[in-house]
This record gives sequence, C-alpha cells and structure tokens, in this order.
Amino acid sequence: MRAPRPRLGVEVLAERCLPTMFGIPWADPNHLTLSFAADGTATPYGPNSLYATLGATVPTASWQRDVLRAFQTWAVNANIDVGLVADGGQPLGTVGAVQWDSRFGDIRVAAAALSPSLLGSGSPFSWSGTTLSGDVVFNSSASFGIGLDPSRYDIFSLMLHEAGHVFGLDHSTATGSVMNETYRYQTGLSAGDIANLRALYGARVADAFDAAIAGGNETMARASFLPRDSLLSSRYLVAGDLTTLSDADFFKFTVPAVTGALGVSVRLQAAGLSLLAPSVTVYNSAGQVVASGLSMDPLNNDLSLRFSASLLGGTYYIKVAGATQDVFGVGGYRLAVDYISLGTLLVPLTPLLSPVLDGHTDDTLGLPRLLSPMPKPAPDDRFDFTFAGAIEDSTDVDRYQIHAPAIAGTGPVNMNVMVWAIETDGLDPRIQVYDSTTGRPVAFQVLANDDGVMSVQVPNVNGADDYIVSVLARTSGGTGSYFLAADFNRFALTEFSGVTTGTVNAGGSKSGKLTINQAATFEFALSAEAFVGGTGGVTMTVYDSAGHAILTLSADAGQPTVTAVRYLTEGKYTVQYTTRSGGTASAMEYDLFLLQLSEGAGPYATNTGTNDGNSSPPPPPDSGYTYSGSSTSRPSGSPYYF
Repeated sequence: MRAPRPRLGVEVLAERCLPTMFGIPWADPNHLTLSFAADGTATPYGPNSLYATLGATVPTASWQRDVLRAFQTWAVNANIDVGLVADGGQPLGTVGAVQWDSRFGDIRVAAAALSPSLLGSGSPFSWSGTTLSGDVVFNSSASFGIGLDPSRYDIFSLMLHEAGHVFGLDHSTATGSVMNETYRYQTGLSAGDIANLRALYGARVADAFDAAIAGGNETMARASFLPRDSLLSSRYLVAGDLTTLSDADFFKFTVPAVTGALGVSVRLQAAGLSLLAPSVTVYNSAGQVVASGLSMDPLNNDLSLRFSASLLGGTYYIKVAGATQDVFGVGGYRLAVDYISLGTLLVPLTPLLSPVLDGHTDDTLGLPRLLSPMPKPAPDDRFDFTFAGAIEDSTDVDRYQIHAPAIAGTGPVNMNVMVWAIETDGLDPRIQVYDSTTGRPVAFQVLANDDGVMSVQVPNVNGADDYIVSVLARTSGGTGSYFLAADFNRFALTEFSGVTTGTVNAGGSKSGKLTINQAATFEFALSAEAFVGGTGGVTMTVYDSAGHAILTLSADAGQPTVTAVRYLTEGKYTVQYTTRSGGTASAMEYDLFLLQLSEGAGPYATNTGTNDGNSSPPPPPDSGYTYSGSSTSRPSGSPYYF
C-alpha cells in the first residue's frame, strides 16, 4: 500500500504509555545497545517492515545514521552511551533480559502498520522488566525522508521524540521541546529537554583518567599511563570516554627492548559500546606520528592500527579524539595495546560484563557483601546500587547489604529492586529482602516475576535503614550470572488492578471471559494459595477467540506472584484456571491482577485539532478491558508477599 502524503493539521507522534512508566532511568545507561530489526521480524502490530518503509526513499546507511544521530543527540548530554549491535530477529517483546540480551539490542527499531493517527511508538524502561522496554516502531503507513520536506516526515525529528520516550521522558507542553506531542521538524534539543534528561541521568562526567589529572589527560605532557590487562601481561587495556567535542585523551606505554620488533597492535573498540566516531594517533617519544586512523561512520566505528617499535623499545603515546565535530565526536571506548609475536592471535575485544564470583563468601545473612552507592551529584535519578554477580553452584546464595540514602523532597520513600539473568536461557533469579538489623524478611510487592527476571517494590521504607537483598535461583540447581539493581526513590508506586479471585477444587477447573476494549500491552500477575495445608498451585491459560493458547502462567501455592507481559489486540479471550497437585490434594485460591503498560499501542485518539500540544488525560487503569466469570470478587491491587 502506498504511504499517504503528510497532511496539514495535527499529527500525533506516538502513543502514551501510562504515567507510572515515565521518569524511570535505565539501570545501566552507560551500556545501552541498539539494533535494527530485520524485515519480517514479528512485532505486536504485525510483521516488521523497517527496511522497506524507510528504504523506499532513503539509502539504508543514511536513515540508519539519522536514527543513531537522534539517540546520540540525547546521549552526549548525560551519562548515557548507546552501542550498535546485531539483531537476531526474535519477536519484539520476547522473554529475555531488559538489558544486555545477547540476541538483540536493548533498544530495537522496527516499523509496522500503526493507527493512521500515529507516526511512531516508543517505550521507556519499565519495572516490569519486559524486553519491550526501549523498542521504537515507525508507522509503516506514513512516508518518511530526511530533512524538511513537505511531502514526508523527517526521520531524525520523529526519532528524536521517540528517543526521549525511550530515555524516560513524558510528553511536554513546553515551547520548543522535542517532546511536544504533535509533529514538528526538529534540529536539536531545547535547554529544557536537556535539563529534564539530566534530572534522570546527570550531566555527563569525565572518565577516571581525566578526573585524576589536573586539567585532564589532554596533552602528551599529561598523558595517563596505560594499565596492564589483569589477564594478559603483554597487553594494555583501558576504558575511556570522550566527554565533550574538545576532549582528547592521551595515554603512554612502554615497549620493552626487542619485544615490539614484530609489531605493536593498537585497537580501539567503540562498536557495541557507543556511537563515537573516533580517531587514534600513535606517537613515539620524539612526538613523531608512527600510526594513525579514524572513522567518521558510527555504523563502523572500530579502529585497528599496527606499527613496528624500535629494537631498543621505548615510550609511545596514543591520542584518542573524536573524528567529527558533531554528536558522534563524543562517547565511550575501549583501547587495547598488544605486543605481536610469532603466531599471535589477537583476542577479540567484545563488550563483556564481568560478574563477580564470590566463592560463597556472602551466603549468610550475617556476612553480606556491602554495596557502595553510586556517587550522584543532584539532580541525578540513576539507580543507587548496581552489581553484576553469579550463582556459582546449586548451594550458592548471594546477599548484599544496601543503605537507604538521604533523598530530597517530601513524601514516602520506596525501594525498588530488580534482578535479571545476563545469559539467554541462563539463571532464573529470585529476590528476597531482609531487615539488616533484625534479620527478618521484609514484605514486598511483585512487579515482575517471569523467566529470567524479578522486580519488586517495598513501599514506605525507613530512611537511613540498612536492608539485605538476597539473590538465588528460583529452582534448585540453577546457576548463572545476573545483574542486580536497587533504588530508593519517591516514584509513584506501581499498582496492579485486581481482576478476579476464586477457588478451584483439586482436579477441577474454572473459567472467565476477558474482553480487551483497546489493543495494548498488559502485564498479567497470578498468585495461588492452598487450603488445608495443600501443596501445588494454579495454572492459568488464556485463549484467544480462535481457541489458541496465547499465555500460560503457573503460580505455586504460597510463593511470590508470577507475571507475564503480552500485547493483546481488541477482542474476547477465555481464561481457564486449573489446579496442580504437589502430592497433597487441596482446593486452591487464585488471584488475578492486570497492569496496563500502554494506552492503546494501536489506535490513539488525537486532540481535537487545536495545536496546543496538550495530551489527552490518561484513562482509568483498567479501562482497556473488562472481565466476567464465575467469581465477581476482585482482590485488592498489588498484594504483598511475606
């Protein structure tokens, strides 16, 4: 179908996520990744057609650069890096890690047929832990191009708006903001946009090497010593950052006599780490250039140089700078120097997380690992604590002590804790929370409890108290690495809506009818409780109108609520509940909750034609669906788990 020409009037840029979705920063914004989904990849709105949609009028390299330029325009203003990675073609929203899933980027860019009133859809980070967080979808029914063209929508302008949503910013009515709800041609961010971004992520700070030297390591005279790689004595390895367009990083290293005669390898890696377009220059001790290279392409931004060192060895200097004077002249990188010998195979510089192996030193509540909070000069709402660890064997439990920091403002303070598996099909992690003083468990509310991820909130915590967070495998014998993030904040609590509560006799079943009034993304949450001390649980299966099972959740009696996220189109669904016996037959009580994560990812009503930038008010939390069944009782929202 031929994409329509832009028409005069108000064009809504994107769907609104519910208000509780905005304002939450990414857990590790310094290591975000982005991928372009291949055409045919399944999205909640139909097959992806990104390359066909944007490539109809613009060469692939050009539209990809403008998409990356939009994200980089935000990133250079805060503690954010976005690296380009390959996309494996898994469906958008597939179960996986909310960050660092090796199969695709944290941010995935696609295109599909959205409502005619939408130009795109962008999703921020969510406590639900869904991989839909960060995904951006162009409306394939619209026509896109580059620059100010009355016949097409500008790719950079739309993506600049959607990238703001991805980073956690809501719509704005401020004059000149790229977060205005209606489409306008844009060339950059307003001062207010930058201030709002920095309130979440803080102003971009210099790397440790610049910070350690008065005036930074900007010149050969103030060059930083390259540190040795802890795993390879013949290699120097460092992670750095070009914080501004004027920033240049100088490093020095020594080549022993004879060692460098066969050559010295210098590699800079930015691919997968940032969108930096780098230049690298190598000097000898006399200041003469012995090797140099640059890349002005953020799509191909790794560099590799070689030079022959003197037989007598000596000191050499490396200058790392931006190759461009636009936003691609800023970003993080890794720099490696290797001595080349006969038969040398240079180990690839892949962006690896390095989980800490504790050797069972923190398995007990009495000996937790003390986590230090991230230094964050206000305003900066990044997570207070992050840590990469591993469950090493079937008996391992990792325990971490965290201290509630002082938080400006008034009102209750809440604690959010998330953990997710780093490897695909790896650890299925679970969380426990304890009061550090008494050692007693702290009740929490489950926000996500799906394969490979768990997220909880503890409302109304006491300021300046200590807590112990335990990470363990959900089932006996589970092992693997994980990422833990904890934050104390004054965010509005995430509240599920109670849908239904009922009882299923052992071996029996019950059913209900779920009607979705407007297509959207929903999070299901199911809990089970046994009567008369029985064991087992309840299994819930959701069927579409054609009788196809689209979701199955199994909740164990007395265990934390389990969750799953699905995009549901408008229509009628059947929900069936059955018991699972754990050896003792018993009736089971079940509770079903729903959280609507978006306000209609398809149709979205535009405003009435006045170009005032005001968005429609959010609907009630459960207005997108209705439920009927054998039980009319509704549980209270967001149950506690003790």
